Amino acid sequence: MYTIQVKSQGKMSLASILLVDSDPKLRASMARRLRELGHEVSESESAVSALKQIRRKRPDLMICDFALPDLSGVDLLQDVRSSEQFGSIRVLITSARKGSDDVVHALESGADDFIDKPVDMLELRARVGACLRRPASPGRADRMTVGGITIDNVGRRVSVDGVYVSLAPREFRLLHFLLFNRDRVFSRKQLLVHVWEQDSSVGPRTVDVHIRRLRSVLEPFGYERYLQTVRGSGYRFSLDS
Repeated sequence: MYTIQVKSQGKMSLASILLVDSDPKLRASMARRLRELGHEVSESESAVSALKQIRRKRPDLMICDFALPDLSGVDLLQDVRSSEQFGSIRVLITSARKGSDDVVHALESGADDFIDKPVDMLELRARVGACLRRPASPGRADRMTVGGITIDNVGRRVSVDGVYVSLAPREFRLLHFLLFNRDRVFSRKQLLVHVWEQDSSVGPRTVDVHIRRLRSVLEPFGYERYLQTVRGSGYRFSLDS
């Protein structure tokens, strides 16, 4: 077991969410509701400030209004989607303008979902949960190589030092997610949200089982040390052992 001790940082959030809306009252109401659900929420009133926050700390989900004071929400969405580093962020667009044009424009531009204003908080909870249950897009590259491990996104295959290894679909998704987000620590709950379609039959210990399986696959190559347990926090993939 490769374990790294860190000081306890209190209760971990389920996901990090950036809320972008120029209406401070609505933004505060939505932020409060999301924090009650256990999410870490940051707020921004414009596209420019949102981009600064994204560069500072990439969120798991951005909830963005269609009409912002500097750029449209779709312009901000397209900026995010065009980025190699941030293109995988899930994006939920909100809009007070009724009609299908905004919905079509947002979805065609790469939004994960759309919600009308005034925002119903129960619907917000459901749509945020649906967005977070979807696997984070690993980016546009067909192939990714990290520390001798190569993931073929098209063929859904993994090779280690040029040797193909056999992984179950869920193991593939877990390894893919951790490599893409390398050096970042995820709790079991966060991994269940990102990698599994979480339901009542899946518990946090399921993550431990899959981590052990991945380590057993990487062990013959000496790479199991890259899958690190961060005591009291969760797991990460890091080349710094």
